[in-house]
Amino acid sequence: MTSNVMRTGGRGGRAPRTAAVRAPGRRCAGDRGTGGLRPDYGRSVILVPALAALAGLLIGLRSRALVVRYAVPGGERPGPESGPEPGPESGAESEVGSGQEPGREPEPAHRSGPGGTYRGVRPGPPPLAVEALTAAALGALALRAVAGGPLPDRSAAAVVAWSAELLALCWLAAVCVLLAFVDAAVHRLPDRFTLAAYLGTAVALTVAAAAGGRWEDLAGAGLGGLALAVFYLVLFLVNPAGMGLGDVKLAASLGTALGWFGWDVLVAGAFLGFLAGGLYGGALLLARRANRRSEIPFGPFMVAGAFAAVLAA
Repeated sequence: MTSNVMRTGGRGGRAPRTAAVRAPGRRCAGDRGTGGLRPDYGRSVILVPALAALAGLLIGLRSRALVVRYAVPGGERPGPESGPEPGPESGAESEVGSGQEPGREPEPAHRSGPGGTYRGVRPGPPPLAVEALTAAALGALALRAVAGGPLPDRSAAAVVAWSAELLALCWLAAVCVLLAFVDAAVHRLPDRFTLAAYLGTAVALTVAAAAGGRWEDLAGAGLGGLALAVFYLVLFLVNPAGMGLGDVKLAASLGTALGWFGWDVLVAGAFLGFLAGGLYGGALLLARRANRRSEIPFGPFMVAGAFAAVLAA
């Protein structure tokens, strides 16, 4: 991990140099030595990640219900929001809500394994998995934001820029956790969530650029989102069976966040996603749980690669 300070200056990450007046015998507030850290910064290192993790836990509760609702194959209507796990009493209601006629068996979601074993339409994520991952992701992003030291510039514009950047990353992480669970269940990335991920990230980064004067970074974010989406679109056109349009739309959001930090971070995030997906597919082949024609959801690996690259940026 190179630097954990969210940048408030230009693309190089350096804030504009300003003159500082020191009181005799005291360190300037911007000094990075232990003696120069403000007392409130020590509390922020604990408080900000804790609040972000708590927010992630609450968001994860809502995300779990949405995962259960939207974990249906493409072409079917989302089911009713009936809680984390549809109980046996709500079987008839679930069939009607998901486009199935009462009394008929639901259509299988997808095949898995070399024998083509069908998995259920509404598998449901493991207990607390959505909540825990969302909380961990938001907490890690907040810790990254505060771990490098206090902001060198405490102006209102700098605080708004810092907060908007953190909000953009947390928004994207929360939506991507939801998308990853849906994709893992039914190999599908619903349009409403890929669009929400892109719009929320783009708007928040625009606010950060306007407040901090980081227009070059915003241009990099726009070009990064376009470049990664076009790259995945080419893969889809070459091999539609191996890549879906949902992956292309998700790539636009991830590329926007990665491009904000630079082209090196964009390339690293894309590479790590393919590396993770390749290792997972290879492990399935070695364990004889899949063959060369088996499909695996690629969205979770795209998200994991991008998240790792952002944390290391």
